Amino acid sequence: MFKQNTDVFLVNDLIGNNLTDLIVEGDVYVPDNTLGIEKIINTTGKVKIANVSALTNKVAVYGDLNYTIIYRGNNENSTTSALNGKIDFMEEIPMQGVTEEMSVSITPSIDYIDSKIVSDYKGLIKAVVNIETEVINNHNVNYISNIESDGSFQAKTDNFTYTDVSECISSELPLNVTMTLEDNMNEIEEILKFDVMPIITETDIMNERMLIEGICKVGILYSENDEMKSLNYLAKDFPFTHYVELKNANELMKNSVAVSVTDMNCEIAKDDNDENKITNCEINMEFTICLYEPVYNNMISDAYSTTNEISIDKSNISVNSLVDFCCIKDDFEKTFDVDDVSIKDIYYYDAVAKISEKTIYDDNMVVDGFIDVNVIFLDGDINKVDSTSTSIPFSSNVDLSSYTDVSDAESKITLTDVGVYRKGRNTIVFEAKIVNDVKVKNNKNVSIISNIVEGDKLNKKNTPSIVFRVVQPNECLWDIAKNYNISMNYLCQSNNLDIDSELTVGEKIIITKQI
Repeated sequence: MFKQNTDVFLVNDLIGNNLTDLIVEGDVYVPDNTLGIEKIINTTGKVKIANVSALTNKVAVYGDLNYTIIYRGNNENSTTSALNGKIDFMEEIPMQGVTEEMSVSITPSIDYIDSKIVSDYKGLIKAVVNIETEVINNHNVNYISNIESDGSFQAKTDNFTYTDVSECISSELPLNVTMTLEDNMNEIEEILKFDVMPIITETDIMNERMLIEGICKVGILYSENDEMKSLNYLAKDFPFTHYVELKNANELMKNSVAVSVTDMNCEIAKDDNDENKITNCEINMEFTICLYEPVYNNMISDAYSTTNEISIDKSNISVNSLVDFCCIKDDFEKTFDVDDVSIKDIYYYDAVAKISEKTIYDDNMVVDGFIDVNVIFLDGDINKVDSTSTSIPFSSNVDLSSYTDVSDAESKITLTDVGVYRKGRNTIVFEAKIVNDVKVKNNKNVSIISNIVEGDKLNKKNTPSIVFRVVQPNECLWDIAKNYNISMNYLCQSNNLDIDSELTVGEKIIITKQI
């Protein structure tokens, strides 16, 4: 006879993850009252996810591609202008096992974007959007935590420990900033590109509040109101401080903080001299804070009876366990040539790192990828704005030898301290610091026993009175006792062994019938 005590714990069960390539394309039209297109200089975009829905065996993703096309006009001065717009998209991603109540995490990125001229007033834009999807089933799992018995029932107990998300919250911070041109600078004719990059410099948890400090890098590429319609770039760093209420949080908990820009707008305004030398920028940032803490569960992992047959209800679950966060920073520099041009001045540049492969072996992770670099410059040979793009390979190494249990590691590559310089007539020097933010994980598959039912009496009439058992590889006392339906204490007493004794392959164990 026995009595089972059950308990429950919340499991974030990983159902699956998926990487989908989505082609987004559409026509772009230049207004009739503006210049037609002579040459496309630069095409960039950002993906904004509007809605995500978990459906039966699939995930529906709704979003839009916000694009900016900088082009050279077909007038005498080849004036530089810009087109801004968005293309809506919807994609259904097949994922077996997904149901409507599950939670979905989406990470979008642009793998490729370009545009081409169809006519003077029409273009075609095409992008390949990577959608990384992760589905988690947040549900309660019942398990047997303890068994009370008269001695005829044997239970094996394991202490199952893992570190998982205890809470994830989002918090928004609006930021309104102004940038003003110097008195000796020309007025702004048109804003061609508006860049915003928030960087978190420090986080701290005190008294159930998180302090987040950082800087928001703001820059605008614009054309000047002069005869040549020259280009210029205005940039400034704006510090920010943000507090987030976190109930039951403490400074010992592991945490992760991510920031993204959800909305941004920049408009030209007049100064006191009635000149277009002021830019008013409205920025909305969203912080996602996740807290992690260890979960301890004492559960029955196996059981048998010395007197009766039993039926066990068992299920397998996959648990994501956080090991640690780490950050690797590497200095990077590369030069490349631009053929058939004379670089007179560099107006603008941007760079994005993309991961192509991740390999874990021998306590080391290697992340390989490419840095896509775009540069807008003045070609001195023709005195016109032009551009160049290149992809530079990179590699980042992460030492994992200090961790004992690692099954996987997530890597996010960003670039800081980016600089582009001219060297000689047509050589460009690119430098940056590669920042590899790593989330080290140990994903565990666990067998959960939720119920045990006692059946008929065991028939021991034909059981031998004594058996000499030779220990097999990977065999322990529990395996032998369970196989012959005798108690662990009885087996140990019969062989003068401790219950925690480790057996040696080939060792002989005496098994006598337990009355």
